Amino acid sequence: MSSSRRRRPGGKGRGKGLGPRAIAAGVAGIAGILWLAKGSPDVAPGPPLALSTAGAISADGPGSTDALPGATPQGPAGSGRAAGSATTPQVPVEAAAALARAADPDPDGIASLRDLVHRYPGSPEADRARAALEQVRARAEGEAARLATAGDAEGALRESTRAYLATLDPTARRARRAEALALADKVVFGSAPTTTMTTYTVAKGDALARIASKHGTDHRLVMRLNRMTNDRIRIGQRLKLPQAPTTVVIYKRDFELVALQGDLLVRAYDVATGKDDRTPESTFKIGNKLTNPDWYSPDGKVFPFGSEGNILGTRWMAFENTEAHQGFGIHGTKFPESIGTEASMGCIRMRNAEVEELYDLLPPGSVVRIVR
Repeated sequence: MSSSRRRRPGGKGRGKGLGPRAIAAGVAGIAGILWLAKGSPDVAPGPPLALSTAGAISADGPGSTDALPGATPQGPAGSGRAAGSATTPQVPVEAAAALARAADPDPDGIASLRDLVHRYPGSPEADRARAALEQVRARAEGEAARLATAGDAEGALRESTRAYLATLDPTARRARRAEALALADKVVFGSAPTTTMTTYTVAKGDALARIASKHGTDHRLVMRLNRMTNDRIRIGQRLKLPQAPTTVVIYKRDFELVALQGDLLVRAYDVATGKDDRTPESTFKIGNKLTNPDWYSPDGKVFPFGSEGNILGTRWMAFENTEAHQGFGIHGTKFPESIGTEASMGCIRMRNAEVEELYDLLPPGSVVRIVR
């Protein structure tokens, strides 16, 4: 480091010293450097967010990870959040398209409106989506009451489903849950026929698994719909079989998973999602399903089901891999206290008793949509 000689003020050819403006500029420059070194207060600490890539895992557990057998580690999935900008968020055309069917949306349309509200808060489109949801909720509540009085239980459930899903406030929605699910039990799991079901009469030589397969469904779902405790059937028995697909919508912000049959609510559960927003917002299909799964940890260790180190719970339902996301799924947990929080490395975590029920309700190929 070279030394420099101090100059005396004044004199020809000598420095005149730093003026007030120069000093102020220097202080500001130093402050700017320190600010850059520290990082913007609008940016959350921790590793940068990145899209999930090939070889991704699903992982879980406070301070630990869990993964689909044979999967490899991944980085956190992208969040889609605005980076602290004070300007009005720009809403992509495909997201704003939800407003085109805002007057009379089906459950998928309601999910798109809710996603618009939470993903782009402060935008004119989000404000319009919020207003549309409130109109849907109020109208559906009134129609559900009218249909219930008229004795149309299925119609009442259909409108109650819309009212439930269109309720943005999670506290208000939770207050409606028990009533909505009681109606679902009566309609979806009751003996009366519905427009989402067909009836099949058991013939000689039939087996439940073959009946279900022939109708493009799973025998476990047929058992649930008919309140069967085992797969034994008898000639002449009438079985309810689903005509409409069972689908799932997961609302990350509210830690809620909703199962639907067509446009009818079937079940609603509280769940845990990925730490640091690692659960991807995308659409998946249910792939392979495992009962009492072993856990293959990211470090290559294998923890059999029932061992102390296995944290997957009692069920595993894999999402079929996509180009952007691999290794995600829905499973149980040994950490039920974490439900309702961001706790995993991307998977959807459920209480064991509830994931066992959902396991039976979702045949392979069922669509799972995850929104903000």
